[in-house]
Amino acid sequence: MIDFEVLRSYMDNDDDIIAVVLMAFLEEHEDGADKIQTLVNDQNWSELFITAHSLKGILASFGEVKAAEKLEIIEGLTRNGDAPNDEDIQFVIQELNVIKGQIKEYLASAV
Repeated sequence: MIDFEVLRSYMDNDDDIIAVVLMAFLEEHEDGADKIQTLVNDQNWSELFITAHSLKGILASFGEVKAAEKLEIIEGLTRNGDAPNDEDIQFVIQELNVIKGQIKEYLASAV
C-alpha cells in the first residue's frame, strides 16, 4: 500500500509531480501483476529478477514496505536462477493490484 506521506516527502509535496510519477508508474507497470504471474508460469527467472528489481525500488520510493521486502526476496532468489516462494509472489500480485487502485483513485481525485 502506498504511504502518501512518504511519497509527498520525496516529491516536496508537489501534487503535479506526484501525479506525473503515478501516471508514469501506471504506464510502465499497470500490468505488473499479470506480468509477474506470466513470468512465474514460464519460469523466466532472469526476467522476473529484472522486474522484481525495478518494482522494488519504485515501491520503496512510494513508501510501500511489505511488497518491497517480498520483491527483494524474489529478486535474490531469481538472481541465482531459483524459483521464488509462491506465497511471496501472490502477496506481491495482490499488493500491486491494491496499489494500482490507490493510484487510479488518487489521480481521479486530483483532476
